[in-house]
Amino acid sequence: MSRKPVCIDSKVVERIDRAGESIFRCSLNKHVPFSTYFDEHLPAIEGRVQQVEKFVDNIAPYKNSYRLVILKNKPNYFLVTNNIIYIGETLLEARGHIEKALLKTWYRENAQHLFAYEILFEEVYTDFMLYLAKGSLKIEDPFRGARTRIGGSRWPQVLKSTQAYCQSPWKNSEHYRFCAQMQMQDSPLKDQVAELSLRPLLVSSWIEAYDSLSFKDQYRLVRNLKELVTGDHSPDLPLVKTGGFIPQSAPLLEASEAVKNISNFLMSSNLTKTSEVQRVFVTLVANNLSRYGYNDALGGINFDLLIVNDTKINPSSEQFKHFLTLSQQNPRTKIALKDPENLWMLPSAYPIHWRAIDSLHANRLVYSKCGSYDFNFIWQFSLNTEKLLILNVCKDQKVNLAGYIKEGPEAFGEQNKNIPFIQFHIPSLLMRKNQLAGVNNVYELVTRREIDNPVFQSLGWQKLQWSERAQAYQPKSFIEGIEWFKVQ
Repeated sequence: MSRKPVCIDSKVVERIDRAGESIFRCSLNKHVPFSTYFDEHLPAIEGRVQQVEKFVDNIAPYKNSYRLVILKNKPNYFLVTNNIIYIGETLLEARGHIEKALLKTWYRENAQHLFAYEILFEEVYTDFMLYLAKGSLKIEDPFRGARTRIGGSRWPQVLKSTQAYCQSPWKNSEHYRFCAQMQMQDSPLKDQVAELSLRPLLVSSWIEAYDSLSFKDQYRLVRNLKELVTGDHSPDLPLVKTGGFIPQSAPLLEASEAVKNISNFLMSSNLTKTSEVQRVFVTLVANNLSRYGYNDALGGINFDLLIVNDTKINPSSEQFKHFLTLSQQNPRTKIALKDPENLWMLPSAYPIHWRAIDSLHANRLVYSKCGSYDFNFIWQFSLNTEKLLILNVCKDQKVNLAGYIKEGPEAFGEQNKNIPFIQFHIPSLLMRKNQLAGVNNVYELVTRREIDNPVFQSLGWQKLQWSERAQAYQPKSFIEGIEWFKVQ
């Protein structure tokens, strides 16, 4: 009796070779000699290939076909090059590696950007895709019996020596052969360990951010995965590491730059301008990194408007609904809302638990505060924004920011007749930091409107221009540290 030819039912894998034996894609109708190995192992290989292929088809189908070469006598070998995947037999049988190889081919087909930390980004991105395809991420080290595990990595403890990296299941599949031979000086490991040991920290932050989304938002995020690597970025991604060469004696600096650049890849994508779920995902990732001890994760992230309350925000209040409506009416304006405990990425009505304001940045920041404050209070926002609008709100007053978003302080004054405010330009104030340091009550100071006051003279005040529209003053001065104010 003749046996049915063994073949692989796949659109992406065209041919598999092993130890002088070959099989082909079923659609090619090629007859080959019977193979005991393929008769036994092909169903498992085919199932794993089809699972990845089916997932990828939902995003963007493969453009090319690939040849899979199984290396019988090199069990820890792994290389994806051109249209060929080389994989050692032991790594093939272990969880996750053939899937990673297939996802890397898809990533390289679609990735349009070269940037400083591309090797690390490829690992993080394909790990994330593998989690989405399989519902878990348990890449196996078959030689040590360990598997990757989400969560548990802390900054800076996540950084590893070369030896510790080689013992981890999070090492790149390409590095198994180097670790086995301990060719530290002649391999890529020597220069990449500080960067690549960040992989579990970043991947865990991505996966936990994804799991926090609603099913609807998860679907939208997955549909955007191709655009994330093919679309434009603004500003452009750096081609070299920030600061140029970072010596091996400063692995912490190098690793920090790597985290910031991967975060910047997410944030600088034009998706952040068009996709609400992308903005939420980026913020969740940064928040997770912060929970893991990395506090500069939002280094490249910038909101158009950040609204901060020093008291708890009620999501069912009319004020919250106003902010929500503003965000919906201005979809291309990135608006965030913050109270002492939570951060809302509007128009999402669901908060993220976020206490510190340290790593939040905005083109304009509005702060509602009751009571007096000095210039030291203002300067603490110098890393958050350049333009700071402080509202003197001591009771339950509704604040309307519609005009402020479109026109600025004058329109704000017109729409909010009974709310005193001062808008500061913080970099200008810092130019006269010594002269302003002794002021204990800024609001009381501007209430007196004494142009000849030494404080105002240090800012170069010449006259106060009154706006009937805003019922507010606009100082004319050489240094525009105080741009507008309304007092009662």
